[in-house]
Parts: sequence; C-alpha cells; structure tokens
Amino acid sequence: MTFKQIEYFKLVCAKGNISAAADEVFVSRSVISRAIAELEEEFQTKLFMRSKSGVALTDSGRILTCLFEEYTSAYDVTKKRIETLHNSENSGVLRIGVTPTNAYRVYIQYFRDFLKAHPQIQIITNEYGASEAGKCLLDGTVEAFFTPARIMDYNIFEKLELYNTRIALVVSSNSPLAAKSALGIADILDLPLGYLNAPMPVENILRSCFASFGKVPNVVIRTSDHRLLLELTQKGQLYSILPDDMILNWVGIEAIPLDFFPVSTHRLVWNKALPHNEAFDLFLKYIRHYV
Repeated sequence: MTFKQIEYFKLVCAKGNISAAADEVFVSRSVISRAIAELEEEFQTKLFMRSKSGVALTDSGRILTCLFEEYTSAYDVTKKRIETLHNSENSGVLRIGVTPTNAYRVYIQYFRDFLKAHPQIQIITNEYGASEAGKCLLDGTVEAFFTPARIMDYNIFEKLELYNTRIALVVSSNSPLAAKSALGIADILDLPLGYLNAPMPVENILRSCFASFGKVPNVVIRTSDHRLLLELTQKGQLYSILPDDMILNWVGIEAIPLDFFPVSTHRLVWNKALPHNEAFDLFLKYIRHYV
C-alpha cells in the first residue's frame, strides 16, 4: 500500500468514476485501475462495484475508506508536528484535554505540582466531552487527554490508569440519606436532582433506570456553577449527582455511592503515533513517577 494508491482510491471515491479520477490528476485510466487492482490484491477483496455509470464502494471499500481517512489525517498532523517540533515557541507548550467532571482533580493532583517543578512550561487546558477524546487525539488537537471513558482500542493510543471514582448522590449532612452507605434507584425516584451542565454519559444510565419504573429523572437545575450546586445541596433544596472526586473540598455534605453505577477508571491517554515535544515528555515522565 502506497500513499499514491491511497490518493487514487480517495479520488475515485470522490468522482465515482475511474476515467474522471484519471482526468483530474492527468494520468491514464490504466494507472488508476492498476492502483485499485493492487489494493484489491493486497486486501484480497473487491473495493468497488463497477457499472456503465461508474463505480460504487463495496462494504470492504467503505471499511478501507475509514482507514485511509485516519491514515491521511495522522500523516498530515505528523508532518505538521515534525515541522514545529523544535520550534522554541512550541516546545514549551502542552495542550491537554479534560472532561468537565475531572478538571478540578486533574489540576489539583497533577498540574499544580508539575508547573511548580517546570515553570518554563505552559499548559493549555480545554474541556471536551468524553466522546470527543478520540477525535482530539487523532487530529492532534491535544497532546493527551484525561478521561474516565474508554477510548476506542486503537493500537496507536497509549493509556495510563490513574485513579477510580464513583457516581454519587451528594446530599446535605442533615439529610436522612446521609447515614446510608449506598443508594439504589428506588431511593432517588422522587428526589429533586441537580446536574452539572456538561456532557455526562451517566445520564443515559439514569434515564434507563428511571424508565424501568415508568418515571423520568426530576432534574430541577443544570449548571456549570459548582458553588450554586454546593449551596443548594447544603440547604437540602436538591440532591446533586456527581462523581465523588468533584466534591472532595465541599463541606456540610455527604457523597453516597449509587450502586447501579460501575466504578469509573480515569486514564491519561495519548497518541503514540504522533511526535511529541519536550514539554509532553517531561509531563509524561512526571505522571509515570506520580502513579
């Protein structure tokens, strides 16, 4: 498989016609046909269905299209990374992705001491939904991503497990529920709930559990203001559903694990197929030592 074969394959996909693809790059039709035939020989499958009106991808061809999109994207990002790898303006910059629910702990537990030890490095942190982690790592938007979600099992992704959390019902210390060691779905069916205004995959599980009782979650507020959630929870006006590590510094509350949620493992994930700068190498060394 060569880059030129990939280029011709993608061009035939775009044009839907071998002759049109050949005209686009000023080569003969046989050159394009031979490149497609070589790919079909390599993968031992037909990639296009041919007809008088042109060509259409087979199921195998569609699978290969996804591979080639990822390959060319990684190629472009790698080329750009190599060009800027030793640029003094970029060598000290570290771009990190975090999910909204783990930003606080990540900063307190990892960033703060690392930056004290390496004041020359600038960490640029952006929040993304857990579902966006794979894309951000593939296209080079971030050097690494802290996430509680499993990233697709591509061989190019390296993972380092960091810590575990539980989804909890956060209640006032004065609430009768504060004495419980764990809660089930029946315990929260009629409670006024508070959610963090961020993409939380746990919501799908909650909706499914409530639906089994013919109900929907009574969500009275969604907010990105942690202080507001804390204040309303302390006063007993609502019950917040949050990962237990988000409320480590909250007072006047208790976090009761919800037993229908599995334990979440938080990971640092990075794309080992891409070149990384000195700042990332220092950060990874620090994280490995910390863990």
